[in-house]
Formats: sequence, C-alpha cells, structure tokens
Amino acid sequence: MANRPFFAFHFHKRSNTPLYIQLAEQLRTALLRGAFLVGGEQLISLREMKAVSGCSLETVKKAYDHLVADGWLEAVHGKGYFLTAKAKQARDCTRLPLTDIPLASLVDSTPQPGAELMRRLRVAFYESVSVLLDRPDEKKARRSQAAEVFAGHLARRGIPHVPERLLLFNRSVSGFSFLVQQVMKRTDVVFVEAYSYPAFMAMLRHSGIEVRAIRLDDEGICPEALEAAQRERPADWLMVNPHHHFPTGISYSPRRKRYLLEWAERHGVRLLENDHHGDLWFRRPGRTLYRMAAEAGSPVPVYYFHSFSKTLAPDVQLGVLALPWVMAGEERERLRQFVTLMGAEPPLVVLEAAARLLADPWFAEVYLPERRALFSSRWQCLLQEQRQALPKHARILPISGGLNTWIEWGTASPLAASQEARIVSLLREEGLELMPGQAFRLPDEPVGIVRRPAVRFPLSPLDERELKHWLHRLGAAMLR
Repeated sequence: MANRPFFAFHFHKRSNTPLYIQLAEQLRTALLRGAFLVGGEQLISLREMKAVSGCSLETVKKAYDHLVADGWLEAVHGKGYFLTAKAKQARDCTRLPLTDIPLASLVDSTPQPGAELMRRLRVAFYESVSVLLDRPDEKKARRSQAAEVFAGHLARRGIPHVPERLLLFNRSVSGFSFLVQQVMKRTDVVFVEAYSYPAFMAMLRHSGIEVRAIRLDDEGICPEALEAAQRERPADWLMVNPHHHFPTGISYSPRRKRYLLEWAERHGVRLLENDHHGDLWFRRPGRTLYRMAAEAGSPVPVYYFHSFSKTLAPDVQLGVLALPWVMAGEERERLRQFVTLMGAEPPLVVLEAAARLLADPWFAEVYLPERRALFSSRWQCLLQEQRQALPKHARILPISGGLNTWIEWGTASPLAASQEARIVSLLREEGLELMPGQAFRLPDEPVGIVRRPAVRFPLSPLDERELKHWLHRLGAAMLR
C-alpha cells in the first residue's frame, strides 16, 4: 500500500464540475503532499484509488488521464502512472507541510452513533423539552423515575437494582472528581493499574493524593506486585478496570477478581471499579466486583463507575456512580445532597432523553447487539490479519469486548518509552495517530521501569479495510 491512502476527499455531486475533474484537482493537492505515491514517483493503481476515493473505476481512469493531459502524470504501458518532471518540480517548490495533511486518528476510541440512534435521540430530546416547565416537585419525581431506568439498565449489566445507591453525574469525570473531593482524603494512598485512565490519575495527583502504579499480567493486576507494594506503603484505595480494561482491552479472570476482594477485605482497602466500556462486550463479561461483593455479603466497600458516552454518543455526557452496598442510608443521602449542591447532576432534559432511549426495547434488543457485533467483527479482522501484518516478536493482547486492543512488541526494556515514540512518529509520518503506552502511565514513575513497548489500537474509528492497512504499516514500522 502507498503512503497516506486515506487522504480526505470531498466531492460536490451537484456541482457543474464533473466528478473526475474534482478528483483530479484533489489528487493534484494530494500529490504535492506526497500522498498516494509508491516509491515517491508512482501513483497507486486505478483499483486502489477506486477503493480509497469511493469513485467508480471509470471516474478514476478519467481523472488520471486528465492529469496526464495536464502534464502531471505519465502513463507507462503495463506499469502504471508516474510523476512527470513538471510534477516533481512542483512538489519541490510547493510541498505542503506535514501538519496540513489529514491524519487518520486512533487517539479517540469513542464510536460515532449510528443514524437510527441519532434519529431516536432527536425524538427523545424533543419529547423531553417539556420537563423544563415542570414544577420543582415534578422535576424531583422525574429524576427519581430516570434513576429507576438507569438502575434497570445496570441490572442487565450485573449491578444490583437499587436506585437509591445511584448517583448520576453530568459526566463520569465529574463523578470521579466528586469522589476524590468528598470521599477520599488527602492522606490516602491509591493503587492503580500500571496502565490506567490519564484523566483520573491527573485528578488524584492534583488533589495531593499519593498514587502508586501496580504492574499488570494477562489476568489483571499482578498479585505479587500488589502484595509487595502493600508491604512497602499500605493502600487505602485500589482503582481497577476489570472488564475490557482501558487501555489494554484485557478482562480480569474470575479467580483474579475473587483474589482482589479477599485482598481488599484482608487489608481494609476500598475498591473503585471503573467499567469504562461497560455496554460494549462481545461475549457477556463476568460478574462485576460490585455484584460479587454484594452477593457474598462482603464488607469491602466497592464503588462502581459506568459511562454512557460510549453507549449513547460522545456528547451525551452521563456518568453513574453506584455507592457501596454496605454504605448506610444516611451517608448515601449526605453524598446525594453534595452532588446537588455542587451542580454536578446532569441537566434534567438530558437525563429524561437518555432514560427514554434506555427504556426503549429497540436499544437493548437491536442497537447494542448490532454495535457489539460490529466491534467483534473488527476484532476478528485484526486477529486474522496479525500473522501476516506483525513480526513474530509482536503480539495483540486477547480481548472479549471493548473498543480497543493493545499491541506489544520487542523485548522488555527500560527504553520502552523511546521505542514507542519512534514507532508513533513513523506512523504519524504515514498519516496515522496512535497513543503510546507511556501516555497511560504515571508521569513521574521511577526511572528504569522494565516493560515491553506498546500502543493502543482502537477498533471503532476506522473500517476493516483501513484497520488492515494500518496494522500492516505498524508491523512494517516495528521492523525499521
């Protein structure tokens, strides 16, 4: 494949300018940027350009021939189309900067909502606007009704159906900020996974709370590392993401989750369970720590986070914090009042619209299964392609759900961060943005940490054809 095959084309089909002329003019700009060239001089084949641009083979052929007539390309029989001296001179004189080239970005893994979901969201918001005219007592009743709907949705996920334990926030980050400010203490020590959610870690550090990273293995947070860290500096909290973990995509084994509950009870540690991609599993995930603690009658306080921005849409910012089943009613009510005083609750119109959608049988019976099937097919695509695309020293971590996977390569080394930076830089030059493993680690971790270099590889922003292409380009970069 050639450099930058996913340059952004924009066609105006109602324009008086023929489609092949529009394609030819955009190709001229692309060539100035170094896009779609093999070996720096040969344009990619007609069929490759057909797949990239979405135009018909006839339109692509006419666009190429138009550039031939204009002196930009030369057609060589049996070989293809090549840049002419005129085109090369134009590239040398007017080469556009790299920063202007459209990038295929895998930085954000949040999927865009489908057309039918958007239609139903619009209807739900339209029908919910009337709540703005309700009396205060009616608004309070509506919030209680919405909490029932959210609790019912979480019950399908395996969270005990008790609306009184739910705190609703205008986003999951607001919920976490509330927990840090109102429940944690500045003297607390929080253990986190070695790769964790940067926004949460930044909030902890900003609040003066000590954060310590514990290494992971294939089943989750490592028991030996956890025990060693506890002996050195006892924890007050353990924050984990046990279901299709962000960012690695792995899921904790049932054995590891049982161990964590036993460990937390033994040491008097509170657990914070972050279900980052809660609704997007391929195979139904195992029981949550929250549910396991409740069913076993465990005294361990488990706080559970669930975000709906991945489930619904990026801008429908809704987060849920389930308070521990062992928490007394008076304490729950105190925290609920604090949420209201801080203005961290979601707007009622958003809450009402989201509740309408979650209560729609179509959402649970049609939409979510379709989304799960989509990401499952993309995961299978990567699995099938990895032998051809990646070198033998690389591996994709196995996942059972979520929006991303984790790709490691090479050998464990203190230089993992610099090796990641090299790969990310090479891929960016080709037109792809990736997040390196270092981005998900504590910024001030001890020097000399030995680990394998890795990148996060989301499944949602690209189609299968693009995923295959960039997996091959990533594999090639590892060999350079």
